[in-house]
Amino acid sequence: MTLATHNLCPYGCYQANGSSVSKSKLRFSGVAVDVVHCSLKKMSIQLEISVLPWKRAEKAASEAVVDGFFAASQNSVRDDFATMSAVIAEQKWQWFLLSDSPLDPLQLSFKHNATVSGFRGSNMLFWLKKNNYQVAATAIDTQGLLKLLLRGRVDAVLANNYVMKEVITDQHLLDKIKVYTLKNKPLGVYFGKSFLSQYPSFLKEFNANVSKCR
Repeated sequence: MTLATHNLCPYGCYQANGSSVSKSKLRFSGVAVDVVHCSLKKMSIQLEISVLPWKRAEKAASEAVVDGFFAASQNSVRDDFATMSAVIAEQKWQWFLLSDSPLDPLQLSFKHNATVSGFRGSNMLFWLKKNNYQVAATAIDTQGLLKLLLRGRVDAVLANNYVMKEVITDQHLLDKIKVYTLKNKPLGVYFGKSFLSQYPSFLKEFNANVSKCR
């Protein structure tokens, strides 16, 4: 089986084995990747992971170039070409603003007055546009979103809680950012419908193993 994903800690990213940092020694692992590996191993299925930019990972799944992609939250576009598995990892959508910003994302006026951003191909950006927020810029990843915010290109960014917290902590910016939680949006594997039609019993068994592996 081939599944597409992107390089995004802590869900799945390149990490050094032990003290070595040479490219040949890097392993791709994380809280989502490890659950998928574990679940498929119990089914005696060998997994090949294709690491791509997120938008390309989703496109590869929609065109059946790969059997599915992860870790993804539910949306109607994805539901058209794939079926989401049981939850493999938790996620919260959170607003991130500069600490001195007077804006409050929980107020109704925020949608119409604030400029916002999400990263390209993300369900968050899809949701922002669908709900008529003032999307003023986009970025290719979470690090890019933080740069937009720090440079004043946007008033707020919508991002994954675990990923953005890691980026902010690494850059020692915890005192410069304030956070508001928007909603819980757990993550799963989206398996292509063409794949599932060939293996109709697959998803039930995979989901059962997810609960054991998590």
